[in-house]
Amino acid sequence: MDFLLHFLAYSPQSGFLFTSPDFWVFLCLVTGGFSLCYKNRRLRNLFLFACSLFFYYKIAGLFVFILLLSVFLNYHIGKRIGQSSSKRFWLCVGVGANLLILFIFRYNVFFTELWNAFWGGGLPAIDYLSGGIPFNYAAATIERLLPPVGLAFFTFQAISYLVDLKRGDTQPAESFSDFGFYMSFFPQLAAGPIVRADEFLPQLKRHYMLTRQEFSYALVLIVCGLFKKILVADYLSLNLVSPIFDNPDLFTGLEKWAAVYGFSLQIYCDFSGYTDIALGVAALFGFQLPANFRSPYKASSLTDFWHRWHITLSSWFKDYLYIPLGGNRHGVFRTTAAILVTMLAAGFWHGASIGFIIWGGLHGVALCIEKLTRWHIFTERNRTLRLIGWLLTFHIVGMAWIFFRAGSLQTASDMFFGLFDNMGWTQLPQILAWHGEALLMMILMFLFLLVVRERQKKTLARTFERLPLVAKFLLVAAAIFLIVFYGNSPAAGFIYFK
Repeated sequence: MDFLLHFLAYSPQSGFLFTSPDFWVFLCLVTGGFSLCYKNRRLRNLFLFACSLFFYYKIAGLFVFILLLSVFLNYHIGKRIGQSSSKRFWLCVGVGANLLILFIFRYNVFFTELWNAFWGGGLPAIDYLSGGIPFNYAAATIERLLPPVGLAFFTFQAISYLVDLKRGDTQPAESFSDFGFYMSFFPQLAAGPIVRADEFLPQLKRHYMLTRQEFSYALVLIVCGLFKKILVADYLSLNLVSPIFDNPDLFTGLEKWAAVYGFSLQIYCDFSGYTDIALGVAALFGFQLPANFRSPYKASSLTDFWHRWHITLSSWFKDYLYIPLGGNRHGVFRTTAAILVTMLAAGFWHGASIGFIIWGGLHGVALCIEKLTRWHIFTERNRTLRLIGWLLTFHIVGMAWIFFRAGSLQTASDMFFGLFDNMGWTQLPQILAWHGEALLMMILMFLFLLVVRERQKKTLARTFERLPLVAKFLLVAAAIFLIVFYGNSPAAGFIYFK
């Protein structure tokens, strides 16, 4: 009984994402219920919608009502866009409503602090956790300011749905439950990938079918995702990245370089690990989600990097912001402005802080330089230029990650300038002794990511598919054993979830 009460209750201290045992209990229960209703498409979709709402309640508490409000508003505004001759008006209403929700629950504290910093005064922020009573945000704890989980993800999905309706690229959802299911499907709700309506809504009409090959591939994705998250990302965070980023003054320049490289690998394994698990879990229920990564650290230019990293987000900004701003069709100045605005918006989307805006701005400036010099085209001409482009791109991305990861601008400054000061070559034996295992794991993983090609990864997956059921079971059991017993912090949160 105690376990049941714990399982049904919301607790901000207990995790409910993919590294939590409670999630896998939840997934087993959902799979059991799904097996009873999958033949009836409407009942199947309604059941998964209800399960998704419960999942969101477990990770966000009463903020589930914000999700329901977003579903209600966008469903009815979408119907208006589909039926009315005033499509532009209703689109403006819908986009405005979504941005207002995003502002109130994600950015109100940031803008209030910015206002008070420049103009003085005591303009209060909205404390939406205590019934809307204004409070002195300067003295508030970080726990009181956390926005609803996944708000930016499902808000962007809603905006893309409304814009696509206005453009005629998709059709309105047939029912409230279908649209709610599209907005809240639990595998990708907390941290993506961002799903377009024209990709997902047609799948609601399909009869459920899961072949042996699809089931095997789903297992491969789930196990690989857990491996990336627990055995690589969490290990590097605990043993290399966090100690150095949290106290950069205590470490040498060599260790800071190791931490920068380590975080580059950590954030990739953390986020792509989440995406792999999300794609695998969704596949178990017969739904295909879009790929979000394609070997991003093999990119030979920043343009190439953004074709490979967080693909659903970069394509969203391209289609709904960069191109409407003019794209590359109206001269150098307009193109440069569109790139800068898009990347600053991308930085701000990641979080309401100056560090994220600087991160987006650095990428924007570098992309503008690439466009003006056509460097991204030159790097494809021969192997030498491609290698030079890869080295430059990897280090530009890594340097920018400092502002993404650092807890403050002071920490970011200490990390950045510390890369070129007090290198500590004489302390190399001690550094290897302290961080040897983490450095070895980092090197091996980078080699794997850089050497193994995408088609070779798919070949490994197909090899797993052809194995006998007993062999598959033993391999999965061995992988789970390694993850459970050798993972350092299995309950650590996902970076994009935070």
